[in-house]
Amino acid sequence: MNNEIEYVFESEMRAYRFLNTVKHFDAHDLRVKFGRSDTHVYVSYRYVLGEFDNMLSKLDDLARELGGSEA
Repeated sequence: MNNEIEYVFESEMRAYRFLNTVKHFDAHDLRVKFGRSDTHVYVSYRYVLGEFDNMLSKLDDLARELGGSEA
């Protein structure tokens, strides 16, 4: 199953830092790119059914640390 989410940040610098950090996360079919603007980051990945998936929690925590939130 695919999971898609977009985050918004206060500045392009924070969005870029989030983007570059998430690029190195271990997830199936992970795609990370700028979203609607240079302060939005779009993330999609596929999670494996039957396994515990904490990726969304990790993304939310990192976004919060960098002053971002779900768009």
